[in-house]
Amino acid sequence: MTEVIKEREVVDSPPTKIKIPVKTGHGEERVIELKLRSRVTEIVDIVAAERGCRVEELVLIRDGDDEPLTSIVLIEADYPHKRRHHVHLAGDVEVTVYYQAGQDTRRFRRSATVEDVLTWAIAVFKVDPSMASEFELTRHGQKEELPGTEHIGHLAGAQRDLALDLVRGDIANGSCA
Repeated sequence: MTEVIKEREVVDSPPTKIKIPVKTGHGEERVIELKLRSRVTEIVDIVAAERGCRVEELVLIRDGDDEPLTSIVLIEADYPHKRRHHVHLAGDVEVTVYYQAGQDTRRFRRSATVEDVLTWAIAVFKVDPSMASEFELTRHGQKEELPGTEHIGHLAGAQRDLALDLVRGDIANGSCA
């Protein structure tokens, strides 16, 4: 009796886990790996356990979304896992912007960006529209420009308020040194 052995076809199995970029604070970013069919809010479970806080104290926002993600969102093969996710404390941040001799304050969602606050500040302080592109925000009393895409919640950290300065940035004058 002769045995016939057929060559097995090698089939790549679909991934069972997905890697998701997660930002948990200013300068704090990492990748969290979740199993398919798990809740996206497991990210919040992980961060809450690490911080020693309750899950209810945190929210999860995905880049491009206005509302926090909830536990009904499952990780599927087509989940937009390449978009950065942000873990913030729940609640708003009271942002005070200082400009020249004035200041103004407004509450923002933690997922609001520096660019959102800059747009508001330029309007509030009636900056000439032809000069608006020359302005930027810095932390109050500091000189380093804040990236426009940074979330206010990451800058505020555990605080409920944030102080920023509206400043005119460096302007290239086109001369050669």
